[in-house]
Amino acid sequence: MEAVVAWVSKNAACKSHDVTLISARCSPAGEGRVGLPSNLKIIETIEPSWGGTAAEEAHYFMYKELLEKEYGSGDGIVWDNTWHCFSYLSTKKFPKMKIIHTNHGVVEWQKVPVKQLRSPRYIGLSRLHAKYMSSVLKISVRYVHHGIALPPIEETKNRTKNENGDYLLSINRIVREKGIEDSIDLAVRTRNSIKIAGDDIHVPDLSYVQKIREKCQNSNGLAEYFGLVDNKTKIELIKNCKAVIACPKPTWIEAFGLYAIQANAYGKPVLALANGGLNDIIVNQTNGFLAKTPRELEGYVDKIYECSPESCRGRVENLFTDEIMTKNYLQIFEKVMEDDPAFRW
Repeated sequence: MEAVVAWVSKNAACKSHDVTLISARCSPAGEGRVGLPSNLKIIETIEPSWGGTAAEEAHYFMYKELLEKEYGSGDGIVWDNTWHCFSYLSTKKFPKMKIIHTNHGVVEWQKVPVKQLRSPRYIGLSRLHAKYMSSVLKISVRYVHHGIALPPIEETKNRTKNENGDYLLSINRIVREKGIEDSIDLAVRTRNSIKIAGDDIHVPDLSYVQKIREKCQNSNGLAEYFGLVDNKTKIELIKNCKAVIACPKPTWIEAFGLYAIQANAYGKPVLALANGGLNDIIVNQTNGFLAKTPRELEGYVDKIYECSPESCRGRVENLFTDEIMTKNYLQIFEKVMEDDPAFRW
């Protein structure tokens, strides 16, 4: 999420918009500040935390005065990407404040009930994510797809079938809703090697992490556990795999699936269950394969070479770049600033 917000902030500033990015310390946008646009101001608040509501509230109170002074009159857009959107508290005192809230996952209880807000503008990350949010909140919800900065094309030059990597790759956070055990079982059934990488530290259930570790240990060498890796290692794992795999549970919604477009950007196909945003990303036989169940997905493993590196990369170039994402957000921001009736949703 932080990287996505940073990309939009930088790109908007490069298009001559004045941008203030308020983030936790060590924001991706603040890395290597030399060369950043002069009209991009970065304000860091608290240390990165998984403290939930309490941490977000502390974050809000550190920028509340600036928020109300700079945006209380409605002369700019407040783009809130937090879970609980405490900025809505400021609209009680400053009703002209224009807030757009992008939700990056499941809808959690809000500090201010939606029904008390004037023109609450919620944005999801995909068609089904927006539909889900709308059903929960009982309001209209739009969506904007995530985008990424494309890696250099020379890094994506693929190899021949026999040189294209010999393992499947799971690069999801190690949590139950990601269905990582199903990905491992599929690999074992099809006698494919699989590597498991993902955040196993900032997770709610360490017993699940241990379950996945043990599953890898008992796979007769087919599954290798990496856990949390740095970005350089993650990229190398993607570049050397034959496909990325994801089996999110049907009881949970995959809001988007950033890992899928990251894989595609390096010319790698994605094998996934048809859940949430993955339906917007993956077109069968173009940049991967979607299935309803892990058993059905199993039948596509031998077909991944039907997806060329060029078609995988092209899908991202046409729909999911950081430039396209920025353009889509700026169009919404501008319409809201103009008070276009169609954007009072």
